[in-house]
Amino acid sequence: MQSGGGRNGSRTMRLALRDVKKTVRRRDGVAFVTPYLLRPRERLREIEALVALHEAWIGRARATFPTERAAELVGDYRLARCLAACLGEWYEWRAPAWPGAASEAEAAALAARELTSPSQLRLALYDFVHAQSGGFFPSAAREAGLSVFCAQIELARATLDDLLALDSEERAVLARVAERPPTARELAARYNARAFEALLANAAEVEWHVTPVDGAEGLGSVVKRVCFLARRMGVHYDVAFDTAIPIRQVPSSPTAGLPLVAEARTLYAVSTGAASDAEEELDGAGRTVVITLFGPQGVTGSPIQYGDRLARLCRALLGYRRAHEAEGSAALATSGLEGVARVHLKGRPLLFPLDERVLKLLRSEAPAEDERMGRAPAGESFDSMLERRMHAEFVALERDGAAHGWRLEREPAPVIARDAIMVPDFALTRGHRRVYLEIVGYWRPDYRERKLRKLAALHGAVALVLAVPSAARAEFAALEASYPVLWFDRRVSAVALLALLDRQYDDLDERLARLDLPAIMREVAQRRRIAPAESMTLLHCYTRNELARALDLLHAAVATADEPAVAWLDGLGLASADWVDRLRTQTRGVLEAAPGGRLALEALCAGLVARLPELTGIAEETAEQVAAQAGLFVTRDSIFYAEVSLEPPTAPASPTTVAPTARDRPQPRGAARRKSAKVRPTATPLSIFPSADDTSDGGA
Repeated sequence: MQSGGGRNGSRTMRLALRDVKKTVRRRDGVAFVTPYLLRPRERLREIEALVALHEAWIGRARATFPTERAAELVGDYRLARCLAACLGEWYEWRAPAWPGAASEAEAAALAARELTSPSQLRLALYDFVHAQSGGFFPSAAREAGLSVFCAQIELARATLDDLLALDSEERAVLARVAERPPTARELAARYNARAFEALLANAAEVEWHVTPVDGAEGLGSVVKRVCFLARRMGVHYDVAFDTAIPIRQVPSSPTAGLPLVAEARTLYAVSTGAASDAEEELDGAGRTVVITLFGPQGVTGSPIQYGDRLARLCRALLGYRRAHEAEGSAALATSGLEGVARVHLKGRPLLFPLDERVLKLLRSEAPAEDERMGRAPAGESFDSMLERRMHAEFVALERDGAAHGWRLEREPAPVIARDAIMVPDFALTRGHRRVYLEIVGYWRPDYRERKLRKLAALHGAVALVLAVPSAARAEFAALEASYPVLWFDRRVSAVALLALLDRQYDDLDERLARLDLPAIMREVAQRRRIAPAESMTLLHCYTRNELARALDLLHAAVATADEPAVAWLDGLGLASADWVDRLRTQTRGVLEAAPGGRLALEALCAGLVARLPELTGIAEETAEQVAAQAGLFVTRDSIFYAEVSLEPPTAPASPTTVAPTARDRPQPRGAARRKSAKVRPTATPLSIFPSADDTSDGGA
């Protein structure tokens, strides 16, 4: 019997495929395999007897356990072996507690010598024998030597023999690790689940066919949910329309009409039409979708762990279906969900239908976990740390207003282009533009072939950006002619992604051409001030460079049109000329009311908010700009403290200067590059406009 952790889910009793009783049959030339699953009332009496046998042996040694009794009770050796393995979730063989049957005096002697386990006692005996006779006792001297060792550690000779083998398998004692023994139905349900998982853990691939059903949940929602579960459990998958011509169909099988392979038999055609003609919603396609889950043979990592994840995902899908069917006919979300697995048994490919029979027999006593996983996504799920880090970095840029107007969407709806379906990793939207991002972070020869074929089908049909590791440049270099490719080494940089998007999808001229400048000037005159974020939207701009160009156009329109003047103030946005004049007046008024006509910059901000509540939250740098516009003077004693005054500060006395020598004379330098668009202007009728040569990419 296997042993593990507690009954709360940490104990996973894995059945070997060779131990699972199964049936192989051939129908119309196709070989099928089905595991032997217990029906609801089948062998309940035999299973109860098996559980009673284990209950009777609690506290008794393994050496006396009748190992063949299980087969005699159940009547089937392989089934009994699997049931006994499943009982390992309720029972386990434990070594007797140390120091076994030793007396109190012997236990104290062992504790004084820090001998707390059979292995430590064996090590102490080995050291003694090595010191006495070089590593072994001759047969004639064995008993005498062991008696000397017992005398040294104050143990009886019989106690020594008992303790040396205390942790052997034969001495192990049966114990129940659960609060109560399992019922016959619970054990049968657990066996069915483990037998099902044993086959799925050895599957090369599993195909789920999702057929649209009238009155059911949308096909797109079902496909997206299945893909979500696959991502969450770390199972690699592919999505395609059921356009394949099956090698052979089995009309009398529960999976009649299902293709027996994962890939379509015809190559993807390269799309040449417009994106609007090629894209369509999955719900409106009206076609069966095939979701292929790849088995351990097609992935890296531990095949056993991956096989367990694949089996768990298929159980969750069956539980997801059962949960929705229980809600009523209006919620038969997966009534068109059928699956078939390709299992290799002794080198032969066999088909395992995931049909109604399997669905009915997988009645676990605690299916809530699988059903919950199928029904409600909990939090973000990522295929890898690569995606998680990129997502976190991009979200941080969005939060800081530095994402250039792009918004990142996790796990968008499937993309359809003619006969190709892709579930991209991310979607990026800005205005009316939607661009998909696919991160190619895992590749094997078969994966690379499928990916290249699907990308060829999507070429020209959807806006797609690829992020490909530099190590795979040789395999994916040909894609640069079809898609924008972001090559990365260790991580996908969100900043580099934004730069690529700006280069590839630069539509600034088009956005500026759509500006209704007279309407903008009238709206500013009516509202008097528009906040920076709304002003950027109004000007169709996402970066400061774009803002500079838009403001140049607006400035030119103000100069030529008979419209009220409009100004831009960093941190305040677009404002009318009269509002700017009022702001300057109020700024001077705050200083004039201050003692000595001087105030700390922080106090000036508070005074402005008191007079103009709409300035709540004004930044000190914005107040500094306003003060300069109002003809005030700003001095800084340090980078942390600034003071504003009505009069210019008194210049300190200049120290005596000494003519610099040739060595001290400063060397000629190039012109300093301005790093910010925040220029301190003099008092003019209008505030400054950001210059067009500004290279900053931060948001306004």
